[in-house]
Amino acid sequence: MQILENSILGLRAARLHYVNNQLSISVSLFPMVHFGEAEFFQTVYEDAFNHDVVLVEGVRSPVVKCLTASYRWIDNASLGLVIQPKYPAAETVNAKIIHADLSMEEFNAEWRKVPLWLRASVLLISPILGLKQRFFASRTSIFEGMSMEDLESRDEILSWDPTHAALDHCILGARDARIVEKLRAQIAQPDLKDRRIAVVYGALHMRAVLGELKRQNFVLMESRLQTVHAL
Repeated sequence: MQILENSILGLRAARLHYVNNQLSISVSLFPMVHFGEAEFFQTVYEDAFNHDVVLVEGVRSPVVKCLTASYRWIDNASLGLVIQPKYPAAETVNAKIIHADLSMEEFNAEWRKVPLWLRASVLLISPILGLKQRFFASRTSIFEGMSMEDLESRDEILSWDPTHAALDHCILGARDARIVEKLRAQIAQPDLKDRRIAVVYGALHMRAVLGELKRQNFVLMESRLQTVHAL
């Protein structure tokens, strides 16, 4: 099942709507790419924050700020793109907003488990890549290879490197576990029926969310592609 689709039309993200009739709960997934056309973010936010509950990501850490230089330093204005905006203020939307990510302290603890040589390499490479993107990126090149399905591709499986396991867990695995924990807690609340839950989270983390929905017998009712950027 497609989560992100990169084609001659551009990059599109799937809005996935799941339902569990026995629990009277629906869950809508909004796989995020952290830069795209302003209209994409506006459409997602208007939809997601009109649910009853929204689970959102976000790690505030100097380390994360350095790691994200690879896309934050892109000259988005000249490409007609924007960085993902901040979430709406809680008092301006209908939804209850739940932070479903690691705290700064938790992330930093995971980061310290990554071998020193690998931490140094990543912190060096990310700004260099950011500068390269700033001067040479195009609307086509920055989204190249972003297609993603619910199951890992052959290339993803073969490219796995055990020396990067701690880094993968820090950036992906530990945060996957947190979003699943928060989603499970919302689904388990017995006194709240007919709830509409939205998950606004990075596309790479959606595989873990989809796995949890499958375990809890949710059924896919709708999949709709939304344009992140058009060619």
